[in-house]
Amino acid sequence: MRESRLMLLQYITALLAVALVAVHLLTQGIIYPYSTAISFGTILSLYRNGLYAIFLEALLVVVLVHGFNGVRIILHEWRQTAPWSRWVDIGTVVAIVATVAFGSKTVILAVFGGASG
Repeated sequence: MRESRLMLLQYITALLAVALVAVHLLTQGIIYPYSTAISFGTILSLYRNGLYAIFLEALLVVVLVHGFNGVRIILHEWRQTAPWSRWVDIGTVVAIVATVAFGSKTVILAVFGGASG
């Protein structure tokens, strides 16, 4: 993918992350008072709400893509040889896939009853 497209992706994920995190914080601080929002039962009920589970999955993907793309950009600025760039790009994709898979496991277990509260 061209670097200009990756920078556009960085800007788009930044805007999406701001919006999604704002909604998440409003949900956890206003709709559910913070003292009850951090209880396991409340968290589990939120995960079992299909729309909120999709929201949390989107939040996970957007924040991870934004963060790892930012680290990729820093590593490209640090060193600029072709082999280094290739390994940084491959490592970034592997890191994103692995962390999204691990984070998605939590959502899937909660939604489908792997966790009980």
